[in-house]
Amino acid sequence: MDTDEPSAFPEAPWHLTGSACVSAWRVPTRDLPPAPTGLAYATLADNALVFTAWAAYLPGGTLAYNELAVAVAVRGHGMLAPAGTVTQIWVDEPRSVAGGRQLWSIPKALGEFELEPGDEERGFRGRLNADGRAVASVRFDPTMRLPGQPSASGFVIQPGPCGLQRTRCRGRGRVVTGRANWEFAATGPLGYLHGRTPLFSLGVRDLQASFGI
Repeated sequence: MDTDEPSAFPEAPWHLTGSACVSAWRVPTRDLPPAPTGLAYATLADNALVFTAWAAYLPGGTLAYNELAVAVAVRGHGMLAPAGTVTQIWVDEPRSVAGGRQLWSIPKALGEFELEPGDEERGFRGRLNADGRAVASVRFDPTMRLPGQPSASGFVIQPGPCGLQRTRCRGRGRVVTGRANWEFAATGPLGYLHGRTPLFSLGVRDLQASFGI
């Protein structure tokens, strides 16, 4: 496949390398977009567990691009492994948009990312605009590096043309505790997170992520 064409994309699996900031949120289900048909959010007292992940995938992997993804934990479906559904996601690489949609039914859209890269001591800042509007910004301030390189795996479940589509994914890296200050445009597509405080936030360095394995 010729990935030099804008509409072309690499075949699965994708192996990506870089860094990420991940935050977890408790959000009332009434404030979230409706769960896709056939899926149910995992809830506790009518609150769902939402994850936001700001990632910078670097050269050396299948593709290099920036990404802001929002996923909600889902329950059931006969699996013991963690599972979530991606409700909204933006990237700045057209091939990532095409591949995410066609390979895994992930609703990727193009966005404009502004980054102020940092290091493990200073953290980083980033801002995302889409369709000419502000979507979100984040500042991550690291506090302490945890030992080792823990790994995690699970499934992304999306509504596809032939029903629910399950994609296995895996990641590992050096984890850094810290504080993430997020700002979401109140009238933007992530307005339901505006004014909320995350339950916790983590940074991941030397991230090795695999999708469609």
